[in-house]
Amino acid sequence: MALEEIEAYRRSLRTCPKCSSSEGFWLASNRERSYVQCKHCGAILEICEVFPQAEKGRISGGFLRKLKF
Repeated sequence: MALEEIEAYRRSLRTCPKCSSSEGFWLASNRERSYVQCKHCGAILEICEVFPQAEKGRISGGFLRKLKF
């Protein structure tokens, strides 16, 4: 996953899913994983890439968010 895609996803987050704060998120990344962390409550969201999968003639894809508390 490219850094530009990760930053675009971080900018698309408006509020934290845990505390509903709109203060923003910190961005962290290493070789295997990328994370954003809420500046207010510290909730960590792991950013994963979802690969397209053909299902009955249609292709779906996008981002998967995983919360760690």
